[in-house]
Formats: sequence, structure tokens, C-alpha cells
Amino acid sequence: MGNGLLSSLRKYRPREGHDPLENFITEAFAWILRKHPDFSVFFLRELQARSPENWIDINKEKGEWNTQCGFDGFFPDMVYLSEEKAIIFEHKTWSSLHENQLDNYRNYAESNFANSSVVLITASTRQHGQNFDIALCWSDVCQIIERWRKDNSDPSLFVFDDFLELIQEEGMGPPAPISSEAMRYYYASSNLKRTISELVRRVLMRNWSTYIQKDYKKVMPGLQNGWNERYGYYPGQEHGKIGIQLLDGYYPGIYVGVDVDGDQYGFTPSHLDKGPDCCLILEFDESVHRQYLTNPNYTQLVKRLSGKVAALDDGWELYRCLVDPTIDEYSRLGHHYWRPIYLRKPLLEVLAGAQTGEEQGDRFYDETNRLIKLVTEEDSFWQLRDDLG
Repeated sequence: MGNGLLSSLRKYRPREGHDPLENFITEAFAWILRKHPDFSVFFLRELQARSPENWIDINKEKGEWNTQCGFDGFFPDMVYLSEEKAIIFEHKTWSSLHENQLDNYRNYAESNFANSSVVLITASTRQHGQNFDIALCWSDVCQIIERWRKDNSDPSLFVFDDFLELIQEEGMGPPAPISSEAMRYYYASSNLKRTISELVRRVLMRNWSTYIQKDYKKVMPGLQNGWNERYGYYPGQEHGKIGIQLLDGYYPGIYVGVDVDGDQYGFTPSHLDKGPDCCLILEFDESVHRQYLTNPNYTQLVKRLSGKVAALDDGWELYRCLVDPTIDEYSRLGHHYWRPIYLRKPLLEVLAGAQTGEEQGDRFYDETNRLIKLVTEEDSFWQLRDDLG
């Protein structure tokens, strides 16, 4: 097979137990490293600087990049071979390492190379496990490429820009943190919806089923059908909100996200001067709108949640739009029977103190999971779903 980009990418075809995206990114990155020796040397030096104590002495200018190398039945994603020495790479997008995966590579390398080092590249630092020598994220790779590109601005190097775009589109690029000023002055901010959408898309890949006993189904509205950003709609945006639906069916369903247009549906955010609310919403299908309000399990659930949220005493509130006296009857009939219960708190306060995009993603994930637990540990919630479903 040839050494061209398309020929290299042809090798990425899916294999059982492998994420095709991981294979695709590996082949594209390996091609870049092969075809651009200056960048290859720059990349290896960057790795060495990250962990000099775990680095081995290699000739950075006289080696070759290989993919799909066979290590006695194990297949590291990429290997740099230089004079009987090997730098072994394992690449992950959002999947986890297999049991003893890095040790299997290391055991083979100890018997077959004079020296070796294991490098792990993942979507997130939370995936950094097992016995690696150096670990970094794809966002770090993007930053390494961008530093090299500052001194190498030849337009013919467009493939680097394409690779950066691929990583960014898959939610693995350097996360842009949502600024406190943008949150505080949300209603004058034109970019906050986009950055909220990016945050929600990044955390979508995590495990959201920890506190959900059954009927788990994770959906980010608009993610697959490409909502038109030209008109101000972004992945995850629906009914004035950007977030994730976490149950199969609305009897009720659970939604976590950010209420970016609460006033569009007849009520204002919890604190207008602090911008949009982070929230968990209970959603009900239209077919049960005239049933759930008189169901004793609904009454019990609201009572229990009201007490539990008040006991948190950290800014979260239970908001019931159906009993809000400021909302007119027409608005209630139009929208609010779909989403009568909000557990909400200003996003500004939820993310307070988080400095990076990854820290903000962690905070959003941790706080909304805390709310999910408050709801799903209640028997009345599941009994209500049984009654109405």
C-alpha cells in the first residue's frame, strides 16, 4: 500500500474491539509524522520535555513511524522505531483502556527492544490510567501542533489545520472555558450558546447512568442532524435549552443542561443579573399532561424534592412553573405542562472557581449528577413512571 494520505487512511477500516475514530485519527496523525520530519522531531522533543525521567535516548531523526504493529497478539496504535528502541503509543478517544493493555505492550517491548517507553494519548485526563511513562490529551497534541505552526506557516501545510479541525469537531480540542463575564452578561453575549453547546457535547461522552436504575437512554438533541449554527441553533439546543435527555420516554423524563431562553416560555431565570440557569428538568409527555398532577406519586415526589433541595443550602432551588403566579394561563397551557419541575441554579455559580474548560466540564457533570441522584433515589419517581408509562 502507498504512503499517500488517502492510502494511509484506507488502513483505518474498523476492527472488532476498536473504535474506528481512534484508528482514523491514528492513521492521519502517523501520516503527518512520517511526511513532516521537522514536526516529528519537534513532537518527540515535546514528549521528552514532559517526562525526561521516563524518556529513553533515541535518535529523533533516524526512526520510522508504524501503525498496527503486532506484539504477539496485541496491537499498539503507533510505534516509533529507532535503532532497536521503541516509543509505543496507545491512542484513545472516549473509550477506556483494556485490562493490562499497557503492561502487555511493555512486556513484549522488554523482550524485543533494547529500550522502550509507553505514551498514552486520550481525550481526557480522566482516562490516564495503568502503567504509562508519558500521558497527554489530544488537546495537548493540538497545542503542540499550533506551537510548531507558528514558525511553519506555509499554506501547503493545510493538512495540519485539517487535523486540528477534526480533533476540535470531535470534542477533543483545547476546551474554551466559558468566561464569567459572558455568563454574567449573557443576554448581551452572542457566543455563550456556542460555548455552552461545546461544554455539553464534551461531557456527553461520559457515563451518565450511575444513578439511573433502568430505561437509560442518552440523547443530545440536534447532535446528529446538524442544527444550523448560522441561525443561532447549536447541538443540544431545543425548546430554549441546551442539554442532554437521559431516559427513554417522558413519564417523566430527566433532562440536564442549561436553560438559555427561560423567558421565552413565560418565566425569568432564577437570578436575571447572573444569566442562564444550570438545571435538571422533569419532562412529561403530552399524553399524560392531565394525569400526572393528580397522581399521588407526583405529589410525593415534589414534596420530597422540595425538602431535599432546600437541605442542600447551596443555591439550588426547586422551581414549579405551574404554580408561579407571574405566569399567565395561556403560557402554562402552551409549554409548562411539558416541564413543570426545575432544579436550578445560575450557571455562573455552578462553575465558580473553575478556570479551564475541562474543570468546567467536571463541575457541570458532578453537580448535575448530584441532582440526578436526588431524583432517582426516590421510589415515587420510578412508581410515577410505572403509573404513566
